Amino acid sequence: MQAIRLRTILLLFIVLLAGCRQRRLSSADVQLELSASDQRVGETTLLLRVTDRDGAAVNDPGQLSVRGDMDHAGMVPVLAEADSSEDGVFSLPFEWTMGGGWIVEARLTLPNGDVALETFRFEILSEATEAGTMNMGHGETPGESSAAYLRIQNRGEGDVTLVSATSAAAAELSFHRTVADGDMARMEAVNSVLIPAGETVDLAPGGLHIMLLDLQADLPPESALTLRLACDSGETYDLDFPVMTMRMGELDDEVAIGDLVFSQRWARPAQAGGMTNHAQMHDSATPSN
Repeated sequence: MQAIRLRTILLLFIVLLAGCRQRRLSSADVQLELSASDQRVGETTLLLRVTDRDGAAVNDPGQLSVRGDMDHAGMVPVLAEADSSEDGVFSLPFEWTMGGGWIVEARLTLPNGDVALETFRFEILSEATEAGTMNMGHGETPGESSAAYLRIQNRGEGDVTLVSATSAAAAELSFHRTVADGDMARMEAVNSVLIPAGETVDLAPGGLHIMLLDLQADLPPESALTLRLACDSGETYDLDFPVMTMRMGELDDEVAIGDLVFSQRWARPAQAGGMTNHAQMHDSATPSN
């Protein structure tokens, strides 16, 4: 009887020890694997598997948030969240809103507060891409272009109209807006961007943005892009844009020049000469480090 009791106590101790060990997992101890049930435009299910260094499923891994963004100036990001998993696997309803290259960022907040972050790439098919008629809207070779985004607040009493953008990083810069055309994103050039007095205008994915065409230099992640905006009065604004795969949350980068306040500045990574991460995309997701 005493031996049975000792074995029971030992078993409980092992279970408690395993639980404590799992609760102490840090972001460096977990691995994330992401897959999608369907890689065509429309509804899908994302499955994110969380394992430890030994490949074992992590039970109760924490809370998961997912953000999907196109790898060119496409539609607005798609967000999804889950706070429960089964055998270390999260299942999230998701929607591919446009055909083309997507970057999905998975952010797992562990029970101890650590955050495990991983990005995955998908190539999403639409009727147009399956027919071989995909159009990015510019006619450029993928990878020879990038896009820059920012928020502009006009604190003055008069309207400001931006008429041009220039940068040593690209031979041509122009203002564009994204237009939904069926299940694809189409870009339209605009001659100017009006910043009304007392108002704020966002240049962001899914709307207005600045296109950089015919890149003269690579724009790798964590680098910086210098860009000059000019308004119809002749005044110019020199701004730095951090290059990042996607913007998560608010940036502390506010800069005031004259009546205008510029913030939330970022640009997409790309490589000059047509060599781009499109070539690294496969039928299944591959993580991007």
